[in-house]
Amino acid sequence: MVKWRASSEAGLFKPGELSSYDPTAVGFSMSGGGYRATLFHAGAILRLNELGVLPRIDRISSVSGGSITNGILAKAWLKLDFDPATGVASENSIRTHFLDVVRNATSRTLDVRTGFAGFLPFVSAGNRLASLYDRYIFDGIWLAELPEHPKFIFNATNLQTQGLLRFTKNYLADWRALKSTTRGIRVADAVAASSAFPPVLSPMRLDLRDEDVIVPDGARFNEPELLKEPILVDGGVYDNLGLEAIWKRCGVLISSYAGLNSAAEPSNFNFDHMLPVIYSFLASSIDWRERMLVSLFQHKLADGLCERIGAYWTAGTDITKYKVPVGWVPSSDELNQAANTPTRLEALNRQEQDVVIRAGYAYADAGMRRYLLTEVEPPAGPPVLA
Repeated sequence: MVKWRASSEAGLFKPGELSSYDPTAVGFSMSGGGYRATLFHAGAILRLNELGVLPRIDRISSVSGGSITNGILAKAWLKLDFDPATGVASENSIRTHFLDVVRNATSRTLDVRTGFAGFLPFVSAGNRLASLYDRYIFDGIWLAELPEHPKFIFNATNLQTQGLLRFTKNYLADWRALKSTTRGIRVADAVAASSAFPPVLSPMRLDLRDEDVIVPDGARFNEPELLKEPILVDGGVYDNLGLEAIWKRCGVLISSYAGLNSAAEPSNFNFDHMLPVIYSFLASSIDWRERMLVSLFQHKLADGLCERIGAYWTAGTDITKYKVPVGWVPSSDELNQAANTPTRLEALNRQEQDVVIRAGYAYADAGMRRYLLTEVEPPAGPPVLA
């Protein structure tokens, strides 16, 4: 297997950040995008498994719909039968413990039920979403039960600080204001906070009264009120690619982006325009992070190595632009259908699921073979989804 290594110099980041940076560590990020993202990243994970990459990943970071995939993978991880020699889990293992759970999750409509509940007095839409996730997907599993390696990270936006709040196995933290234990926090809570898309699915009110909460060194805020009940929304509001938690820690960055899928809006301003306003903020944030990622991949430092190495793929782009030897790829109609799947938590049937999974698989294959595994043969056929 190819050994990956980026520059060990600081480059863009501050020299003080090098203490937590590993030029050989592998980070994988999954974007938001509703169930489209959940399924797209599931397809990408199928291909990463075939390539033997999954066990090499050190940090897996996600936002929004990608956090549903991340939570399911985290729950399944210790059940996957990775071959020590190849790093590949068997088709039966990955299908039973991961893919079938993704299918079941995306066959239920949750956003309408959650949105209506959010209009009731004393009910938070995000907390209602957490209850539904726990009932239908995560079965009461706690963050503390997740594996030590890789580190699974679920990102939310803290409205009280306008910063990023990260959930992990051992702690949650918004470095602007707080760091807390996670003894009483479920995976469902982390995923709901990460996918509490405003205004319908938000906010998520996180009760920390039974946790040990501190103000971290260098925090911007130290108000005691910020330590009790953070008010959280979708992590994509801050970083819709999920890169923040990996690019200062890992020399190898693999990023899967399920697309934004927002259309032009020619009509006059009204309440419905709040979504286009939100999408405009997301688009500008994504554009900046995409440019930053490409710059990191291209910029060589004094040691002659690139500041970061990695692979990036995005739904909706022309897959032929990756310029890799072509094996099996979905038709252009299927890729367009996948890219145009709504950004919702709305039930998808088997055919709709398959289209998006196969698109994620194909883009991940093209991205990995273009940038990191250039000698790998293309797949002869579609992934086995039955």
